[in-house]
Amino acid sequence: MRKTIALYAISISLVVITALGLYKFFSFTPEHMIARLEKGWTVTYHNRQYLNTNLESMSEQVGSTFSRGDIIILSHVQPLMDMGVEFPYIFFKTQYCSFEVYLDNKFLYSRYTDASADRSFVGIGYSAIPLPQDYAGKRLSIKLTVLENETKADISNPIVGEFSDLYRYLLHSALYPLLTGCFLIIFGVVFLIISLLFFIRSSGVSNQIFFSLLNTILGGWMLTSFNILDFLIPSGVSTTMEFICMYLMSPCLYMIVLDLHKRHNNIVTHVMGIATVGFSAFFIIMHFLNIVHINHFQKPYYVIAFVGILLLFTYDYIDIKDKSATISLKTSMLGLTVLTISLILYAVVAITKRMADYRQSVVLIALIPTGALFFTMMQLLNYFIFITHSFAKKQEYAALTKIAYIDNLTGLPNRVSCDEKMHELNNSESDFCVVSLDLNGLKEVNDNSGHPAGDRLLKSFAATLAAVFNGTGSCHRTGGDEFIVLIDRIESDKLDSLLKTLDEKLLELDKEDVEINHSVSYGYAFSHETDDKNPHTVFMLADKRMYDYKKEHYAHMMGR
Repeated sequence: MRKTIALYAISISLVVITALGLYKFFSFTPEHMIARLEKGWTVTYHNRQYLNTNLESMSEQVGSTFSRGDIIILSHVQPLMDMGVEFPYIFFKTQYCSFEVYLDNKFLYSRYTDASADRSFVGIGYSAIPLPQDYAGKRLSIKLTVLENETKADISNPIVGEFSDLYRYLLHSALYPLLTGCFLIIFGVVFLIISLLFFIRSSGVSNQIFFSLLNTILGGWMLTSFNILDFLIPSGVSTTMEFICMYLMSPCLYMIVLDLHKRHNNIVTHVMGIATVGFSAFFIIMHFLNIVHINHFQKPYYVIAFVGILLLFTYDYIDIKDKSATISLKTSMLGLTVLTISLILYAVVAITKRMADYRQSVVLIALIPTGALFFTMMQLLNYFIFITHSFAKKQEYAALTKIAYIDNLTGLPNRVSCDEKMHELNNSESDFCVVSLDLNGLKEVNDNSGHPAGDRLLKSFAATLAAVFNGTGSCHRTGGDEFIVLIDRIESDKLDSLLKTLDEKLLELDKEDVEINHSVSYGYAFSHETDDKNPHTVFMLADKRMYDYKKEHYAHMMGR
């Protein structure tokens, strides 16, 4: 338990240290002045004028939302000041609106003005408008045409300055989500590839695949929701990606929870999970068919997400009560729960506070990336647990394999291994050879000198036999004093030479260990010597010749 808590504490510390280090490393100071056009706006809406308005709190005056077809004219009372920059630009963020920009009522720039006619989707995002060199002293006005119902009325205040400064300012103001989002996508893709490789070779890694997908989805959602990709892809594409990623989070959550709790086999939860996937797919399809745009499904999605969150917390409670829950399960659920809590807090802050850009809230800037990084740390920790467990199982399997196929005393392959090799020879067309060997006098050594001496005889003989036939054939101990050598192909002259070498080495062992008599009887046979060329038949012929040799050996001994 203490080790687990320590690992969790290390994970949290790494997240905090990484965040602070990255923020310090990527610190940014603009080279030129940046002007934020906050107060001093006159808003014309429904033939009414609202004076001295701050656009980021405009809803307090005009209402919380706009409707499709509404026209809002924003006029800045104060003329633009000279910024002294080479490439003057104005950056501002719009939500589901086409717009036209004017300087002193003279047309300057427009965007998405054709979207109302063809009902194409215009999302949420920043636009970069180049200013003419004589912009100083002129008054800025913006005409907005709302393209979607229930569009939030609050708009981020435009900023004016050098293009490079403004661009870096926007990136730096969402630096934490930017770096975290990129990391999550890279980590998710790499982790997914590794998980798929494990999935092909073994089971039990499907939850790692779902975790990888959720990481990638989280990264994509973070980059799009904080408008980091606005200057790389159109706002409609970016916003579509944002909602797709958001709608896919709940199905991933269901899949992970279900996969982690397979033993419960809850049919209701399975039905809910399938329904969530179906609803999310339905939302996305309706958007691409241009029937209902994807942003209008937020409310039903929140209901689905709420049910999924309740499910997660229910299983958290079950896992706490279940003493048999593994550390891997608890680690995975902890990471998922922390991420979910950060998403809940994010939703609460986003709904209760009026804001046109998530950059305006330090809580939102820090909350989701921190929760996502902790979620990732828990995955790495769980992956470490999984790898450790897999390595332990592999070691255990290797040990069991050794017990099953290797003779414990001599280290030679045993009878099971010999039977498998003989089965292979049965399908062979080569003229294979079977050598049957039997130690002479093992029983006498055990009776006179004890079993330790007999064990020494077996081990020294086995080592000598393996050394002599190394690279030529496979040596097996099939019984107490019985050994077999299986050879795929060999000339009889070479085999006789090897057996003679074996006898010579045994005589040398007699000199080294005088307490033990190292002697062996052997016989061999080739497959061409039998009619059916069956390995068992060949072995029986070799075994008969071995026993004939043994009789001669003992007859010679008695004749002395």
